Amino acid sequence: MVLSAIVFVPLLLPLLYFILRPRPVNIPIKDRHVFITGGSSGIGLALAKQAASEGARVTLLARSLDKLEEARKSIRQAYGVDVSIFAADVRDFEAVNRAVIEAGPIDVLIVNHGIFLPQELDKQELDKVRLMIEVNLMGSFNVIKAVLPQMNNRKDKELPLSIALMSSQAGQVLCFNS
Repeated sequence: MVLSAIVFVPLLLPLLYFILRPRPVNIPIKDRHVFITGGSSGIGLALAKQAASEGARVTLLARSLDKLEEARKSIRQAYGVDVSIFAADVRDFEAVNRAVIEAGPIDVLIVNHGIFLPQELDKQELDKVRLMIEVNLMGSFNVIKAVLPQMNNRKDKELPLSIALMSSQAGQVLCFNS
């Protein structure tokens, strides 16, 4: 009995890996509405440009209206398409909810906003820690909570609706002395 288990388990592991291995999912975005938080710069802007280049209708949400205007202008110049923009702080659920409602039905939500204020934890003020938690965690919940009812009530679900959460390696930074 033990001998058969010793022989069977090594044969089973490759089969399980083949069945359970991660597979990339390709979600078509042409003519679909992609809503990106933190979309006025960095990775969010790069994703917005990629989505626009693939024919998606793009909406950006960020705090700075000036940066949003710059992002819209750069996408318009590069791809000849207009982008909807909303200036709102993700910590403010009501402002996020208004933007989501005004933006219209969302097919793909990319939760990309975030801040990191690097400092050793014993020297960091708690209000800065609280700010990072409110923006990165609660802000993500606010955005998703605003979009989910709209997604759940959609009648035209022929293509998948998606929510993607972005992160950075900033959370892996060691913030204390050993």
